[in-house]
Amino acid sequence: MNIVAEILKELETIEEPVVKLCMSLFLGALIGAEREYKSKVAGFRTIILITLGSTLFTLVAVALMGKSDPSRIASTIITGIGFLGAGVIYKEGATIRGITTAAVIWVAAAIGMMVGFNLYAISIISVVVVLIILLSFSWLQRYIDRTNREKIYRIHLFNNIDDIQHVKQLIKSFKLSLKVINQGKRAGQIYLVIEVDGPVKLHNSLMKALYESELVDSFEV
Repeated sequence: MNIVAEILKELETIEEPVVKLCMSLFLGALIGAEREYKSKVAGFRTIILITLGSTLFTLVAVALMGKSDPSRIASTIITGIGFLGAGVIYKEGATIRGITTAAVIWVAAAIGMMVGFNLYAISIISVVVVLIILLSFSWLQRYIDRTNREKIYRIHLFNNIDDIQHVKQLIKSFKLSLKVINQGKRAGQIYLVIEVDGPVKLHNSLMKALYESELVDSFEV
């Protein structure tokens, strides 16, 4: 009978936690839908589970308030989310991908924690701000990429030291700025690692010229 009474007492106080979980699910779904639409690694279900999990852990911290330090559970959530975020970051060639998704995971966890701590208004505002950044700022990023882009070129030349200057002049002829990071000779080939800065369309023209150049054995960007 005592167990039944405890369960009934618990059910009387379960309304508020359920509301928090539902709100956490809804806010996580809004962010997750955007990630799913863009086919990111952490998509719809993943972001929802992150916000729900963060809210659940926060509810535990609130329930233990007075018996334990809630900040310890909060710091544990942050540490765990750090490992989860690191798992979606990967290297593809010379490009690092997944950093934005990792940041979204981090923010989604923070939003779930805010819901758990009754910070409803700021959690809703945070979701709106996150969606504005993810949806509306992408055009600005594309504009910046078109206007100016920094790329690393690894160029392999045939065994002729004079070709180095010819390649530099070729890059400058497209009005691109360059900085030699490294150069040397390996396996009978001269190699250059050059940082090139300029608009994307000029990079495309340069790559076409490198493909057609008789001085270049191979290159990668």
